[in-house]
Amino acid sequence: MATNLWDGVPISDGSQFDAIVVGAGAAGGVAAARLCEAGLKVAVFEAGLARPRSVNSVTRSLTAVARFLDRVEAESKLPPRLARFGERAFRLLGRLRQPVQSRCFAWAMAPDLLVDDRDCPYETEQDSRFLWFRSRQPGGRMFVPGHGRQYYRLIGMAPADAGDDQVGWPFRLEELDEWYGWVEDKLRLRGSASPAPGPQTSRLAEILVPTNSEKAIMDVIRARWPQAQPLLGSFAPPLSWLDLAAAQNGRLSCQAGAVVRRVLKNDDGAAGGVEWIDSRTGDLRTAHAPNVFLCASAIESTRILLSSRSHTASCGTGTGSPALGSHLMDHAVMSGTGFRARLDDVLPAQSEPGRCIHIPPHPSLDESLSLQIHVHARPGGGARVDIVCFAEMLPDAWNRVTLSSSQCDRHGMPVPVIRFRHSEEQHATARRQAEIIQQLATDLGLTDVTVNSRLSPGGTSVHECGTARMGTDPTTSVVNADNECWDVPGLYVTDGACFPRQHVHNPTLTIMALTARAAAHAAARQSRSAGGDQPTPASFRAINAINGVG
Repeated sequence: MATNLWDGVPISDGSQFDAIVVGAGAAGGVAAARLCEAGLKVAVFEAGLARPRSVNSVTRSLTAVARFLDRVEAESKLPPRLARFGERAFRLLGRLRQPVQSRCFAWAMAPDLLVDDRDCPYETEQDSRFLWFRSRQPGGRMFVPGHGRQYYRLIGMAPADAGDDQVGWPFRLEELDEWYGWVEDKLRLRGSASPAPGPQTSRLAEILVPTNSEKAIMDVIRARWPQAQPLLGSFAPPLSWLDLAAAQNGRLSCQAGAVVRRVLKNDDGAAGGVEWIDSRTGDLRTAHAPNVFLCASAIESTRILLSSRSHTASCGTGTGSPALGSHLMDHAVMSGTGFRARLDDVLPAQSEPGRCIHIPPHPSLDESLSLQIHVHARPGGGARVDIVCFAEMLPDAWNRVTLSSSQCDRHGMPVPVIRFRHSEEQHATARRQAEIIQQLATDLGLTDVTVNSRLSPGGTSVHECGTARMGTDPTTSVVNADNECWDVPGLYVTDGACFPRQHVHNPTLTIMALTARAAAHAAARQSRSAGGDQPTPASFRAINAINGVG
């Protein structure tokens, strides 16, 4: 991502825009690109600073060591047990400033790209286990080395999802097809052709053929589970959406180091802008727009909504529903690692970030599980094989996010308080996940195998969703089918916070598709406001016709 986007004149207090986007990650980037493409003047506020950023001496030193070890390929050259011991020791040092972030799978590759837990704390309620991994930087977590870079459409998205205590999606998967496609075309995904094309199948820019070693692993999978359909997962490097937005005739303004404190409303209760803190100076400022997009990640967007409550009423900006803050979800993840002394034809391309063998949900395994197998070549032959199994976590109203009444961050803002638990059914599923990983490791002939002995804490998959969920009833949901807050016209929540149900796949592609759809909805309404009455947009093509974009 071009750093000069963030080097311009700081956004002045009281500035006016057509739309404000909070967060410059995957969702925020898509929102900015789509809104600028439709002709709106857009401001993006990012809490993190563009490089170079100042970090404390501990994190700076650990980052220098991490880069050196990566440069000399230390992990791949050391004996497996020694490599594991060295990584554990390295992570223990990281706990001085990053006791939570150092437990992230990607932390050891770039400690400075994750937040300082001392400056950005949060609380967990008693008996809750939740790890909130954050990267405050332009591009968000997508630009952290080691991020999966996997993109999948959700399977089973339908109103029929709803149970007695659940809210289903307010539309079917097929209704997102064009929005998925718009994002996929920009990303230029690569992967295997689907054996059964349908609305759950992504558009691929390049069809990849498995290597001999990948075919060998796929054969082992089919021998164990004959009906399973292993394939190369859909992946792509992170795309700089803000660079696309900046190309739209100077309509984009970017402000780094901008910690949004709350959303502002105008006199008729609609979105009016944001109040933000300049993290470098501590100054409190405002910016104004009739459209505000919260894309700061599920927990952070909900924190902003909770902080935006009226001081004189029980509800306020985006908080008219008692559902706000409830139903926090994260994929239940179990993982294992092992080594194979001989695995023919492990090509360097297989170590490309994002490339993996993917096993979609299937009844022969479990329809609520998916697996990813990553193969990394080692000098002298053989490979390290990582097996990750994700399970869907059904929404539970007990899991929630609130604001602390006693602890604030360094900007004086109340920190989030997270309450989170896994159900007994989830723990039983985790035991099944561990069995599957161990069975596969044995079939592959792996040695020095390690597999989780217990279910990983919430947040480990970095797929947190819920807390401002979408629905058809303002008493049980926070945003409507267009991702717009029920009680605040013009306020959109399009990151993982809006998910009423998580399903088993990585949520990033769906977050991006929903964001593109919501941004087009906002732009169409802005167009109607400026040019008189026009038909209400109901589809991808109708919105594009109003906006004059493709």
